[in-house]
Amino acid sequence: MNANLDLSSKFRLFYKITFFLSVLIFLNLLYGPLVRATGSGLACPDWPFCFGKIFPTFDFQIFMEVSHRYYSGFLGLILLGVTIWTFADKTLRKEFGIYLVLAVLLLISQINLGRLTVTLKLDPTSVNLHLLNAIAFFLVILTVSIDARNKFGKNPGFVTGSSIFRSDNIPFFLLIAAVVVQIVLGGRVSSHYAGLACPDFPTCWGQWIPDHPLEIVQIQVIHRFGAYAVALLLAFTLSYSILKQFPLLTRRFLRISMYILGIQIILGILNVFYGLPKLITALHTGFAVLLLTFAYLSLIIRAMFLTSETEGKKGN
Repeated sequence: MNANLDLSSKFRLFYKITFFLSVLIFLNLLYGPLVRATGSGLACPDWPFCFGKIFPTFDFQIFMEVSHRYYSGFLGLILLGVTIWTFADKTLRKEFGIYLVLAVLLLISQINLGRLTVTLKLDPTSVNLHLLNAIAFFLVILTVSIDARNKFGKNPGFVTGSSIFRSDNIPFFLLIAAVVVQIVLGGRVSSHYAGLACPDFPTCWGQWIPDHPLEIVQIQVIHRFGAYAVALLLAFTLSYSILKQFPLLTRRFLRISMYILGIQIILGILNVFYGLPKLITALHTGFAVLLLTFAYLSLIIRAMFLTSETEGKKGN
């Protein structure tokens, strides 16, 4: 009994730490776009130092870039501590070791992509990969947190291949893929400075599909049509989950996703009509990540319920 209690307490503490880390990573996902929106991405021409110094002479842009690096380094130290704890503990190593290995690999990749972002002078490919890698890192840590939360609850099972790779989960995978593609398209808009390529909304230069020679106009229009596709897929997935009577929490997360999408569209409109306000630009990226997070969670919750049902039948 005491051993089970100690194990539950350990999982509870592990959950709190990893959940806190996932929140900090999400905030960093807001911070990165804010650095870019303020034109601070190349405030430091070198890497990992700034003008060859750990503490350079600060102006606003240098402060934004350097503080982003410091904050990211702080997250790395927390991950290092969690990883050491995980591999020093037999139980945690067995349950979460694979997650932490993946998280460390993603962190190493993120550091290298951050270096390339600076040394390649904000090359669009490196900028977009830097964002996608950060999102993957965030989702891995969030998954660890959910798994740990589940282990000190009533249903210790998490997800299995059979519970997640099912034909009736295809709408979730399509939705998640569409949101990821839309985030890439949004990153493309940002890295090509196409945010103001269309001066109006919902049309662009008075047309739905403008015949305009500039590539940035095409990039902006493709991004808008990507948003429409995500909206349709989300509406279909929600309707499908209601029809199939998927778990209440799954349907609730999908409904929240609809609200997030509505806010995201409003933020996009505000960006067009108010000339890319810095805070709105950062929030636009943040809500895109939130949308992906809730779409992902809706699938995970669905799979968790299926795993629980399967284990319950085996127990009987």
